[in-house]
Amino acid sequence: MKILRLKILSKLIFGKYYPSLIFYYNKIFRPFKFRLDKKIDHQSLVKKERGFFLDFSIDNYLTFHLRPKKIDNYNLISTDNIKSKFAIIIQGQIGSMYDFLSETLKVYNKIFPDTLIIISTWDDENKEKISRLKNKNTHIIFNELLNYKSPGNTDNQIISTYNALTYAKSTGIEYCIKQRPDFRVNKNNIKTFLMSLIKNFPLKERHKLIKSRIIITSLGTLKYRLFSASDFYLFGHIDDLIMYFDKESYLDGIQKYNFGDLPCFKNDTPIISEIFLCVRYLIKIENKIQFNLDEWWSTLKKFYCVVDASSLDLFWLKYDWEYEYRFTKNYANHFSRIVEFSDWLTLYAEHDHGWNKANEEHERFDINHSLINIKY
Repeated sequence: MKILRLKILSKLIFGKYYPSLIFYYNKIFRPFKFRLDKKIDHQSLVKKERGFFLDFSIDNYLTFHLRPKKIDNYNLISTDNIKSKFAIIIQGQIGSMYDFLSETLKVYNKIFPDTLIIISTWDDENKEKISRLKNKNTHIIFNELLNYKSPGNTDNQIISTYNALTYAKSTGIEYCIKQRPDFRVNKNNIKTFLMSLIKNFPLKERHKLIKSRIIITSLGTLKYRLFSASDFYLFGHIDDLIMYFDKESYLDGIQKYNFGDLPCFKNDTPIISEIFLCVRYLIKIENKIQFNLDEWWSTLKKFYCVVDASSLDLFWLKYDWEYEYRFTKNYANHFSRIVEFSDWLTLYAEHDHGWNKANEEHERFDINHSLINIKY
């Protein structure tokens, strides 16, 4: 029966012309990818995919990656056995992300078994619909909608995260992940990974106010924008995170710490959102900071750990999501804006990173938050 196989028959029919036939066939049909779920080295990337795509790129190599949309195409499980009590906080407006979040919760029930998940959103959401997401491991908080808007919606993030953290602490939680509703971590055994980072990269100096480092993602953590510690995805000891997301309002904070009048800028750096959270946290534990690159890089080394978004198999359903490494990979410029784990490790090990050789000044922004001094 072996002779009936197409490859054997083709070789018999075309003889010495068979290699040339295969060469031109592959050249003509290379742009067409029909079997996206085919097995490579005994495993498929996904179990099922009925679509296809065309690749007409000429000057670059195009690769692709598939992630399941639905739980029925997701088969990974976690085998970790972490004793510390964990919680996952999913914070923010849900709205059109409901279906995506619903599937995310199903994935998390597989890779974070018996883990408390807290959805912290607003009371103007569709409560009846969102309440359907509740189960034995999922708790939902509907926060009272703010009657004002803070720059960068900073207060919205502070209040919804703080309320979720305090609830988690009341249940005995020790460590917590905080993320957005439009994020999904697809990597299994994340608890072991995150706790290993905490254990293997302890604070170099004991600090009376904090327990450990805060783990942040490379996505949104920038080398040359001062104190831009990403607030998209954080992990740490719950007491440290409660300090980080202290319920003190944005307006009270900029007055208390002398950040200036609205709109608030320090050294041409807008003090909003993740920058406000980072700077406020540092002043609480260090009393004062300087607004320059050396201080920012020292901060990363001392109090944070940056993990690559790819290490979490992180998917963000926003901003050109089809581009897998948007914001994190760059071949068009002499240097990349983001801080990857390899960059952070250089800081931690106190090697000469030479980042100021690539760029001598920090990113500066105008009143509209447009970058004015560096061209990428």
